[in-house]
Amino acid sequence: MNSKKYYSWILYDWANSAYATIVLAGFFPIIFAEYFAKSITSSERTLYLGLSNSSASLILIFIAPIFGLLADKFSNKKLFLLIFACLSIFSTLVLSFISKDSYVMASIFFSISLLGFMMSNVFYDSMLLNFNSHNYNKISSMGYALGYLGGGLAFVFTLVFLYFNSDSSIELISSNKISFIFAALWWLLFMIPLMMYWTEKPKKNIQTTNILDTFKEIRFNKPIFFFLIAYWIYIDGVDTIIRMAINYGLILGFTNFDLLVALLVTQFVAFPGTLIINKVSELSSTEITISGCLIIYLIITFLSYSLTSIYEFYLIASLIGFVQGGIQALSRSYYARLIPNDKHAEYFGIYNMLGKFAALIGPLLVGIVTYASNDARLGILSISIFFVFGLMMFYKSQYYKKA
Repeated sequence: MNSKKYYSWILYDWANSAYATIVLAGFFPIIFAEYFAKSITSSERTLYLGLSNSSASLILIFIAPIFGLLADKFSNKKLFLLIFACLSIFSTLVLSFISKDSYVMASIFFSISLLGFMMSNVFYDSMLLNFNSHNYNKISSMGYALGYLGGGLAFVFTLVFLYFNSDSSIELISSNKISFIFAALWWLLFMIPLMMYWTEKPKKNIQTTNILDTFKEIRFNKPIFFFLIAYWIYIDGVDTIIRMAINYGLILGFTNFDLLVALLVTQFVAFPGTLIINKVSELSSTEITISGCLIIYLIITFLSYSLTSIYEFYLIASLIGFVQGGIQALSRSYYARLIPNDKHAEYFGIYNMLGKFAALIGPLLVGIVTYASNDARLGILSISIFFVFGLMMFYKSQYYKKA
């Protein structure tokens, strides 16, 4: 295995996880609540936050398979990854210059940055197939583990800077918007090795298809078809918990410090947790381990519904951290083994499209249930249905795989 290529690939997860941690899960929900959208109610804020997440996912649904086809046709996943990564980095930088109470403008640029982040991952995920299939679980898990470690360290760096400059009169710092600049620069810096060392050999005689033909292929391949349905459903719960947890904690009355500590707990538990989950899959099977992770997530939703103290919130954060990287890494490597050769980005475009279509439903469902019932606990509990139905479809996929 080409070591430069391997390390540049897993280091990209280290790079873009700063966005996932600092912006997506950490500071944007807080800054949105206390700076961009302070003039509206918490229920309205939750609805706007859900719409911001969902709109980016909606656009991805339409463009991911198209760009996946183009990436396979030209054998240049890296080019498309860099285009969308730079779009996200630029939009994240713009967020740091948006003024107070401009919640519509902040929502728009957050959605653009999120779209770029998710689209770059379409091509990043498909690059996994450039390695030996026997190492998919190990390499995929290492990428996620290093990503959580890198995201956690970037987050700590941001917190330390803000702590020592808490009395600053500079609005960029006092509003915490400088965290967006840190995330963008961290991402840009650590994706340089991928720019330099990732190469792909042009593939000859690639059969070009259209999107409808690809969907037809998947429809008649039962193991892939039912796995994608399962993934579409259960990854919704995973993504929604990541995106809405901070906002949920704010509504329950926890302080910003409590919530940021919980996020750090998640990040640093996720590093060893991802590697442990991979080891469990080696001792048992990928299928059993994915199912176990989904059962733990189902337990998490019920614990979240009834939590009353910050210590329970920390326990839930630890459980999330333990399974979060594992379910993502094993899902990616499990799917990689199912798809045909020479259609890497094409099939991963659909994989990410379905995953983000679920993310379109999840935050929106939490927002609507919370807004309609005026009860954030019911909103978070609604996520449990995705893990139940996801498990059912995953078992069906296994049935056809064995048949």
